[in-house]
Amino acid sequence: MPVREVAVAELSSPARLLDAAAAVVGIDDSTDEATLVALTALKSLPAGRALTVVLDSAPEEMAEAALAKLAPAQVLSLPAPAAALRYAVRRSLPSSTPGRGALPNQRPAVALLGVSGAIRDLIDQVRQIAPTPIPALILGETGTGKELVARAIHDQSPRHDKPFVAVNCGALPDSLLESELFGHKQGSFTGAHRDKRGLFEEADGGSIFLDEIGDTSPAFQMKLLRVLETKEVRPLGDTQTIRVDVRVISATHRDVEAAIENGRFRADLFYRLNAVTLYVPPLRRRRVDVPFLAQHFAEEFGAAGARRIALSDDFLETISERDFPGNVRELRNAVERSIALASPGDTITSAHLEPGKLGTGAAALDLEGTLKQVVDRVETAAIQAALERSGGNRRQAALALGLTPPGLRYKLKRLGLL
Repeated sequence: MPVREVAVAELSSPARLLDAAAAVVGIDDSTDEATLVALTALKSLPAGRALTVVLDSAPEEMAEAALAKLAPAQVLSLPAPAAALRYAVRRSLPSSTPGRGALPNQRPAVALLGVSGAIRDLIDQVRQIAPTPIPALILGETGTGKELVARAIHDQSPRHDKPFVAVNCGALPDSLLESELFGHKQGSFTGAHRDKRGLFEEADGGSIFLDEIGDTSPAFQMKLLRVLETKEVRPLGDTQTIRVDVRVISATHRDVEAAIENGRFRADLFYRLNAVTLYVPPLRRRRVDVPFLAQHFAEEFGAAGARRIALSDDFLETISERDFPGNVRELRNAVERSIALASPGDTITSAHLEPGKLGTGAAALDLEGTLKQVVDRVETAAIQAALERSGGNRRQAALALGLTPPGLRYKLKRLGLL
């Protein structure tokens, strides 16, 4: 059985992906055992930082054995789609220097995985601006992976060995957000029982990611603008300022220019934050990346559960046709739910993607009674179907329904199912 080794060289540009095959070695052996010995020997060949082995017409059990012997090498069986080969090469490329807390040889951020032109452009932009100290504003819909892009900028910057601190500005009221970012002194307000360092201090020397900056109030924006201009923070209740050296990366899913026109966002802060603007495209505009992201998530969940997970072609085709309004986050949940609904060892198919659908129109539902009664009937049917599919496993059923186990238990009690 012919076996080819692809030694992947470290590249400076994604555009040179197809030039990454540095060596091709042919090995022909007549027995399975001899082939496995030869495969193992490939590890000693002068390769790059990663290894991809391509097997011609390999039986499934042979590919599994090769994968076990060569992990963490990638093993592909021919015939393989060109996109799969390109993806294997891209995965083999070394990632940027990991930041603090990152694992050695970590893969690129999920949001930056793919072969679409939009993602290649985004990767190039990240690589270009990362070494500079300028602020960056990341735009994109909810769930597209804006924080992952921010982390990629930090990890490829000279600050990579310093802290990366992220805060969701839209999740906190002004008073708490100011305390979180700038810190406070003991007794500065009710409940301030001790001094607290702010996140700007925590990020000193590194980067701070201000997510959903478009949801903050103009009053808070004025205070933030002063910090950006002076590079000093003053904790609540303190009379002294603290000098900080922080690179600011911000993000929002809102139309900031429209918010400026409506008076909801300060123009001077916008100009300070968007020295460079990056746009993370939604999944519906890069459908070609969906199968690669799905495979990445399957490998991630498989590693967590110590099992190998296979996604069928019809599963990948089905999810590639969907818009995924929730973008990468929704795709990840869909893959995780499908895996949870499948029996261990089963190939994940489109049937696992949306099992037990209640119908496609009003005719499939009983709409008699009040709205609450109708909703309760739908919830009851959905929960019962999920429990039946999971064999009574409430954790799996909760996962399939997008609930937490306590949340499912609450609904079971409310609906009289417990």
